[in-house]
Amino acid sequence: MLKDIVFILIGLLLLTGGGDTLVTGASRLARRLGISPLVIGLTIVALGTSAPEMAVSLSASITGRGDIAVGNVLGSNISNIGLALGLAAMVRPLIVQIRLVRFEVPLLFVITILCYFISLTGTIPRWFGMASLSGLFIYIFMLYRWSLLEPSEVKAEYNEKNIRDGSIPRNLGKIIFGLAALAGGGNLLVDGSVGIARWAGLSELVIGLTIVAVGTSLPEMVTSIIAVLRNQGDIAIGNVLGSNIFNTLGVLGATAAVHPIEIQPELLVRDFPVMGLLTVLLFPLLKNGLLLKRWEGGLLVLIYWCYIGFLFY
Repeated sequence: MLKDIVFILIGLLLLTGGGDTLVTGASRLARRLGISPLVIGLTIVALGTSAPEMAVSLSASITGRGDIAVGNVLGSNISNIGLALGLAAMVRPLIVQIRLVRFEVPLLFVITILCYFISLTGTIPRWFGMASLSGLFIYIFMLYRWSLLEPSEVKAEYNEKNIRDGSIPRNLGKIIFGLAALAGGGNLLVDGSVGIARWAGLSELVIGLTIVAVGTSLPEMVTSIIAVLRNQGDIAIGNVLGSNIFNTLGVLGATAAVHPIEIQPELLVRDFPVMGLLTVLLFPLLKNGLLLKRWEGGLLVLIYWCYIGFLFY
């Protein structure tokens, strides 16, 4: 029991530190190579904060713990919207960019529905995993094309205020260290969570939906709250939406591509509907004056804790 708790704590520290180091190194390296700020924000940063989910889900899938793998993805998506975005809005109302309402939210809704209908067969097959990864690459390419239209003044402001480039070898070292920390932290978190589940008599699926999901969502929570405190609410919202898109297309896709994922029946009647509900709620909440208010953030947090209470009940 004590060993499992230590594994979880060390795993969470490695995941959080590794994700932060990976984001920093990748962002600065991208700027050194002349990649657009828009692509950096919506791809590298979102991918970096989703890297813990990728590490945990792949580790769980390879070791035959598919419940933790799929539970981690669904639980992280629910946690990102209900907890990370909700808490950020409670700290300070978030101003919403119209582009997120017109594209990212509908895209997240569509891929959530597609994933649900595929899951109705009882398995997420390899071909769907490969198709999801292909869809992710198309999304990244579209972001790159859009970034070419970005005004030069915006790029100059980004360079001046947000990025202090280091040397290429130093940034590569940060990326390698971040990936190693994520891989080690993912293994420790999975092992510790499985031990806790067995000791407490809980299913691995519930542990994946709660402890593991919240743990791997810590980078999104930290990033969103810090962004709000710095009056950059659009970064908080973009980070959550981008991470959920990466989780569904990238993490779940890569996990299914490695090994087909068996879907537990309760996921279809409990967890998928909650994830869908929170995604649908983003339409009226974000479109309402293009501002996510404190009480609306509180509503998201309330839904999340009701969901957690129902899980353990």
